[in-house]
Amino acid sequence: MNKLHKLLILDDDPHYSGMLALKLKSRFPELMVSSSEQKSILHGYDIYILDNDFGGEKCGAKLAEEVRTTSPNSLVVILSGTLEFNLLKRLVNCHAAGVFDKSQISEVDTLMCLIENYIQTPVVTVQGEKPSLIETLGSISGLLSQWNKKMAMEERR
Repeated sequence: MNKLHKLLILDDDPHYSGMLALKLKSRFPELMVSSSEQKSILHGYDIYILDNDFGGEKCGAKLAEEVRTTSPNSLVVILSGTLEFNLLKRLVNCHAAGVFDKSQISEVDTLMCLIENYIQTPVVTVQGEKPSLIETLGSISGLLSQWNKKMAMEERR
């Protein structure tokens, strides 16, 4: 029997989070999707989609770090229109799975694939276990790849 997964969207834009919730529920009917416009972590979720910008305050990394302390095996992704070096560094350190641009519809498809992979992969990590060097390098590589794609897209604009 598959585990019931719970997903939380934290975003101060109710239109975007509503649209994303509808897309998630359509693609993953077995996924329990909740959303909040508050910039505080609600505990007990397996997947966290966190907006980086709440009313001009860049708090995505802080939120991701908070999730990691309470839910070390959860999937954490950030929604952001920009990717500054400090944000990237903090996301790598807390092992966020990715950063997605809210304004790019194609990124929602990539986000969906990431969620699907997470749902289909059984969690075997023991709580308190530190990520290996290989896992850390994989996180860095993935985030740098996303950074390079964003920079290439910005240069084409």
